Amino acid sequence: MNELEALALALEVEKAELKFYLNLAKKTKDEKAKKMFLFLAGEEAEHWEVFEEKFLESVVEKCQLPAINEELLEKLLVKAENIDSEVDAVKIGMEQEKLTWEFYEKAAREAEHEAVRRIFEELAKVEKAHYELLKAQYDSVMKTGIWMDYQDFSLEVD
Repeated sequence: MNELEALALALEVEKAELKFYLNLAKKTKDEKAKKMFLFLAGEEAEHWEVFEEKFLESVVEKCQLPAINEELLEKLLVKAENIDSEVDAVKIGMEQEKLTWEFYEKAAREAEHEAVRRIFEELAKVEKAHYELLKAQYDSVMKTGIWMDYQDFSLEVD
């Protein structure tokens, strides 16, 4: 997959994740979970803007529009049909964030331009932080993990 195709795919993934988190925020009754899902939706919207800018620059530079690899897109999006609880939603979110961060890491390794490589690397770190946030929520709801009254994850990216 070339860089332009990776950017186009990233746009589709971010759009799907934005819709996913907004939908979960609408459905959940727990205020803390609702705020977390809205936060994640906002993050995905910001990622979409970053990818959109680089995508448009690449389209202008290459004078071509890539086709979206629908088969790969399908593999990158977790099916979210049977969400019966906050736990289900968080587990699906974790799975989605893991797929996304791994895709961005691969796209960074294959990027043609340094600026695009850096964007994929940076957003891979952010998506991994989203996974950690969802994992912390899962651990809290399931009362698993070790909690010593401190935050064991960070949303800050180096």
